[in-house]
Amino acid sequence: MNRIESPFTPETITAALREEGLRITRTRRGIVQALFDSGRPMTLQEIQTAASAHEGAQPDYATVFRMILLLEKLHLVHKVNLQRSCSYYEISDPRKHYDHLVCRGCGQVVLIDIPCPIGDAEKKIAQQYGFRNLSHSLEFFGVCGACP
Repeated sequence: MNRIESPFTPETITAALREEGLRITRTRRGIVQALFDSGRPMTLQEIQTAASAHEGAQPDYATVFRMILLLEKLHLVHKVNLQRSCSYYEISDPRKHYDHLVCRGCGQVVLIDIPCPIGDAEKKIAQQYGFRNLSHSLEFFGVCGACP
């Protein structure tokens, strides 16, 4: 896949899927658009439901699962650890980094919009232990101002 050029849009992702030799079906467009529109991490079932709102027909669960695995492999979606019983995924512009605040009260998830606080430590850890392509997921858990 070629490097993602700006802007990062649903069309950018569908172009990346075409490069992988995939047809761009209504179902695939619906899944991609649902991820872009959500603004938050979503479960596979939430993605499935939201995709139907965009393209009319609800994709089956297996289709959503396979599409998310492919997008994850292409580094266009990533799994978010919310310490819940199911997996959550969000769209992932490969040029950016995503860390989160998670409210233990209401479950609200907020994307942290500051430079990653452990980016330099990650580089040192990779160098010290001889790892390549090191990445991390950072979620902070607390109680938001709206919760008692």
